[in-house]
Amino acid sequence: MPVALGPAKIGDAPAIATMSRTLIEPGLPWRWTPRRVAAHMKERENLVVTAKEGSGLVGFAMAQFDTESVHLTLIGVAEDRKRSGIGKQLIAWVEESAIVAGLFRVNLEVRASNQSALRFYAALGYREIGRVTGYYSGIEDAVRLTKKLGS
Repeated sequence: MPVALGPAKIGDAPAIATMSRTLIEPGLPWRWTPRRVAAHMKERENLVVTAKEGSGLVGFAMAQFDTESVHLTLIGVAEDRKRSGIGKQLIAWVEESAIVAGLFRVNLEVRASNQSALRFYAALGYREIGRVTGYYSGIEDAVRLTKKLGS
């Protein structure tokens, strides 16, 4: 079954929040609850994209558009679908949306311990620009990454 990417609907918020809880936030307080995801979706300067197989969510990306750049807030791909190209497709959607909006930089943070994510982003051209001590609820440090688009 092919994976379909598209803008998220409010009804997707609980599934996105659950995926965030299990894939991105283990060991941390649950910050991206269904209510917070839905609120993020309603803000005009935010983008939420889903990847679905049939009616099932297999991935998502959330981003905030600023005046200078785009901040990739969250991205998640179901465990059994990792390394299938879904993450790369979601990032491409965010990057293309940034260019259309006239923004040519994407920034993000990733857990310092998440070596597979760091390799994933490096392969897509993201580079480290710093570290933030205790970024994740004072529990874990973040690596701050950036990518200049259109170069």
